[in-house]
Formats: sequence, structure tokens, C-alpha cells
Amino acid sequence: MRRLRVAFNNEQNYIPITKDFRKLLRSCCKCSLCCVGYDENCEISISFVTNDVIKELNAQYRNIDAPTDVLSFPLADNCEFDLNPDSDCYMLGDIIISTEKASEQAADNNHSVEREIAFLVVHSMLHLLGYDHPDEDGPVTKEMRLKEKEIMRSLGYESGEILLHPVHSKDDKELVEEEAK
Repeated sequence: MRRLRVAFNNEQNYIPITKDFRKLLRSCCKCSLCCVGYDENCEISISFVTNDVIKELNAQYRNIDAPTDVLSFPLADNCEFDLNPDSDCYMLGDIIISTEKASEQAADNNHSVEREIAFLVVHSMLHLLGYDHPDEDGPVTKEMRLKEKEIMRSLGYESGEILLHPVHSKDDKELVEEEAK
């Protein structure tokens, strides 16, 4: 990868977004890009929001009236990204993370908030790059899960274990379980 620009937007006061934390998340982005072989100048944005904000966005874009941990907004069809003429970088998309929901999930799964948000960034980067998890047992989902584990291991998260997915929160899980009945 030649150059990665990450714009951070902090709209919450739940957890501090320190310089070291931003550095970790940049590493998550870089590692995700390298793992899938993306080698172009690119830019993304990562926003940190409250449960109330992500609930509104989740309702608007997914018709789910509940907070979720992360939303990904790819800016490409079939990984054909537009070039930002000002930065000479391809615009991959936007990642929006609820730090409240991520903190809850970290506590539920006995790992750090840092690890949880690192995973959410990796997960979302894969979405921006065209990966998806439409069903838990399908080959497309399995491919994404393998990439997530590979990236998390390469970042030093030994178990690479993926928790609370393919749904992003307990509220989403209940909705998916209802649809399966």
C-alpha cells in the first residue's frame, strides 16, 4: 500500500480517542488492506458516536430501530472507487462506531474495548472492500470470517476469535432470530 489517509471524527465522550488509539486503528486499516492485496492510495473516515446517533443511522439505512456497534458505508460498486483529486487517494468509505455498544460488547466478551473496536474496524474495512456476511454458513461469510481472523492474528490478537457476529449487537441478533422463524 502506498498511502493511507484516515480521517477521525469523534462525536462522543464515552471513551477517549487518544493518539495511540488512532495509531492502532490506522494499523487495523493498513493490515486489512494488505491482507486483501489492496495496493492503491486510499482514504477512509472513522467516526465515533453515541448509541443514540447510531440508532438513528441504523433506522435510516437498515430499517432497524436499535443501536448497533458499527455501520459501514462503502463508496464503491464492485470495488470501483472514485479518486479524490485533492488527495490523489481512492475514497473507500465511512466507518461509524458506537463506542457505547462496543464497550458493552467488550465487557460481555471479557476483552478490552481496544480489542473490540480494533475488530470492528477490521470488519468494516472488509465491508468497504466488498466482503459481506449474508448468512452464517455460506461460503461468502466463511471467506470474510477467515479474513477477519487472519487480520486480527496479524495485529497480535492471538485467538482471532470473532464474537457477536454475523449480527452486530444483541438487538440485531433478536431481529435476525425472529426472521429465521
